[in-house]
Amino acid sequence: MNVHLFMFMKLKRGLIMKETLCQMPAEYAGQPTTSVTLEMPVVLVEKLQEAAALDGTDYRAIINCYIEQGLSNSMPEVKRLQFKEHVKEIMEKQGIQTKSVDEVLRKIQF
Repeated sequence: MNVHLFMFMKLKRGLIMKETLCQMPAEYAGQPTTSVTLEMPVVLVEKLQEAAALDGTDYRAIINCYIEQGLSNSMPEVKRLQFKEHVKEIMEKQGIQTKSVDEVLRKIQF
């Protein structure tokens, strides 16, 4: 997909307002940060840099925002996996064999 498709201008009340690619939630403002080394395909980094230039921001800010969006979208699945692990721990503490626990959890996929 062409990065230029991400950006567009819209007319609103006679003023042209810029749309942004990604908006980080305010809860992350001022939070401590850490450095991460990440290997990415060159073409992907180039697309991020182009998108950032069009958006008037830094490509690292867009990466952070996209990661936050992906995590937010994945939260229901993360919660289900956490619940499944919690149930498994409880059942095993009750003396139910791991094989039986796995079978029960497989049958009640939710």
